[in-house]
Amino acid sequence: MQDTQPNPNLDDPKVSAILYAAFDAFRMYGFRRTSMEDVARGAGMSRAALYLHFKNKEDIFRSMVVAYYAQAVAAARVALESEGSLAEVLLAAFQAQSGDGYRQMLESPHGEELMDTKHATAGDAAARGEAALAALYAEWLARGVEAGRISLAPFGGDAGETARTMPSALYGLKAGTPAYEDYCRGRDRLAAMFGRALVAG
Repeated sequence: MQDTQPNPNLDDPKVSAILYAAFDAFRMYGFRRTSMEDVARGAGMSRAALYLHFKNKEDIFRSMVVAYYAQAVAAARVALESEGSLAEVLLAAFQAQSGDGYRQMLESPHGEELMDTKHATAGDAAARGEAALAALYAEWLARGVEAGRISLAPFGGDAGETARTMPSALYGLKAGTPAYEDYCRGRDRLAAMFGRALVAG
């Protein structure tokens, strides 16, 4: 389904309360079994008040995806400014990008349903979020090349093309909703592999 909804106002405390309550409900009950009443109760408001902000569960879920990527990009940006080897910086960014919310989703008995719902109701929002992450990594790669820390020559020299493989590889680790520990091991391995491969020598 195409995401045509405006971005949620994440600075509005009521919107934030709704999104947090919805995530908790979806994680505990699954998307299909969660009602708008469940979300309203978790957010401490009436169902009528909830409908002033969101028209249905799909609208809430799309807004959750938008919020997730906004936070992921902001956290990864900070991590990419940190000190350390390329592998250490990438690991910090990958960890920041995933966030605790992803751990909670993987540990939920409804994790697979939530991943399916993401594709079905917020595919466009997720694609925009992945593109924003790729653009962020491209900027970091370009700065590293300019500083002489990174070499893209073995990969064709294109920062944008190289950067797109990073969030794509992380996304691939999520296939099948693995145990969180397995995901972390794969994430850490990817950071080490990318970091070693990018070192200018």
